[in-house]
Amino acid sequence: MLAVLLLTVVIDLIGFGLILPLLPFYATSFGASPFTIALLAAVFSIAQFLSATPLGGLSDRMGRRPVFLGCMALTVIGYVSLAFADTLLTIFLARTIAGIGSGKIGIARAIIADSTPPEQRARGMGLIGGAFGIGMILGPLIGGLLVGPNPLQPNYALPALAAAGTSAIALLLAVLTVRETRPDAPHTLTGIQLWRNPFAPLSQLGPAVLALIAINCSINFVFSQIEVLFPLFAAARLDWHAYEVGLAFTFIGTIVLSMQGFLIGPLTRRFGERRLLTMGMINLAIGTAMAYWIVSTPTMGLSILLTASGVAMIGPTINSLASRSARATQQGVALGSMESLAALGRTFGPLWGGWLFDYAGINVPYWIGGAILAVTLVLGWRYIHRSPPPL
Repeated sequence: MLAVLLLTVVIDLIGFGLILPLLPFYATSFGASPFTIALLAAVFSIAQFLSATPLGGLSDRMGRRPVFLGCMALTVIGYVSLAFADTLLTIFLARTIAGIGSGKIGIARAIIADSTPPEQRARGMGLIGGAFGIGMILGPLIGGLLVGPNPLQPNYALPALAAAGTSAIALLLAVLTVRETRPDAPHTLTGIQLWRNPFAPLSQLGPAVLALIAINCSINFVFSQIEVLFPLFAAARLDWHAYEVGLAFTFIGTIVLSMQGFLIGPLTRRFGERRLLTMGMINLAIGTAMAYWIVSTPTMGLSILLTASGVAMIGPTINSLASRSARATQQGVALGSMESLAALGRTFGPLWGGWLFDYAGINVPYWIGGAILAVTLVLGWRYIHRSPPPL
């Protein structure tokens, strides 16, 4: 079933990849400024932050399957709304719906945690990252072709409709094949608060999990600036448009897929999860901070290589460490909280980065981001390398 689950996630994430590199240009066509584009990213992340932990707890109570399917249905609705947007407000609404639907990734990780032994969990989480990689290879490539190479006559509705179509196919596949992995769940809404304080479940988790959640939040704070501002940075520095940015995201996806789909298992066995997490944070910090020296396609490629390989190492290792440090009955809450606090980082990261981009210079968000990652690594060192053994 895991193979089918991953295929479902891959198909859905192709839709995500279709939209991601084009969204800043789409918003710009409605008159959005860089800071407004950052707000658009923040709205998606706020919706994810408020919903991811309750959805994880809901999956612990009701079961994974119905929550997973519901999130996928919301994703389809979000893409359809985006395709037919006629105002900037409609785009904001569409991204809010999609942000709630993105909770499916945390549920997919919980399904993997239910279905794999602890020693194989990093590889399982890496396969989710590999699914992201495939989505980021095919999605931006298809999206770039659909929007067209002419920046004066872009077609933004067609990629959004294609994203809705791929997510609808993924939903149908999930309905037919994904089975429940929490047979002991109460399958009742009794005692569930869908809109509760997203920080409340953190009190249930141990210090090792909390430290990893905080580190992941900081990483996402920085990386979200890169992700959201990259199309604007590439346009300003190298005069790239949606077509070129789509190809760059395809390169990013190729790196992530290669790392997480094929290399994460051998690398984990060779270096261990904690060392691999450290190496990933160092790569991400260097790739982020070198923005000032990006003056050509080769230097941009080097920065992308360091950044993407860093993210590829961080994702599966930090989620695996958090999963192994949480009790079996708390996998949904632990991984949902990981997603929720990561979304909090992705909320404030683009806002901070967008403000700096607008008022302090296009290089400043990247310099500060690299410094934040270095400080996070220093402060979190003992939690990454000396935390108690997994329960």
